[in-house]
Amino acid sequence: MKKTLRLIRHAKSSWQEPMLHDIDRPLKPKGVRRAQALAKQLGTLPDTYVFTSPAKRALDTARILHTQCNMTKPIEIIQALYTFDAHDLLDCLHLLPDECNDVTVVGHNPALTTLVNHLSTVQFDNIVTAGYIELLLTVPHWHKLTMDTVSLQQVIFRPEL
Repeated sequence: MKKTLRLIRHAKSSWQEPMLHDIDRPLKPKGVRRAQALAKQLGTLPDTYVFTSPAKRALDTARILHTQCNMTKPIEIIQALYTFDAHDLLDCLHLLPDECNDVTVVGHNPALTTLVNHLSTVQFDNIVTAGYIELLLTVPHWHKLTMDTVSLQQVIFRPEL
């Protein structure tokens, strides 16, 4: 059984209020526009399961994609996705339910870039904000996700505005 893993770095966040905790930082208007542009480029994704970090910027990115891509599964907030460590992110992916064959994860760098570089033969310096990486997995169970089971399908780093 093949699985699709869509990894999205949250859109551009605002630093306008420096006293906000990191987890509470919202999207900048530019980030909203980029998330909308990414959604438009991705099109309809009704069958994907959406998992997001609880960080406001990630959750807002997930909500934009959810609405505009006509995703029918509810957004699920996973506390463990608020990580900047690739090993923690991989541990979280290993725990996903096996019935989820198409998964969208909205998260953070450097965890996303490091994870993709670990799983893929293609190497990236940095997954930009609102960056999208699509991986095809040839495993029936998420806990068997390894470098040998992944192929890079699509990369979108600058969605057209």
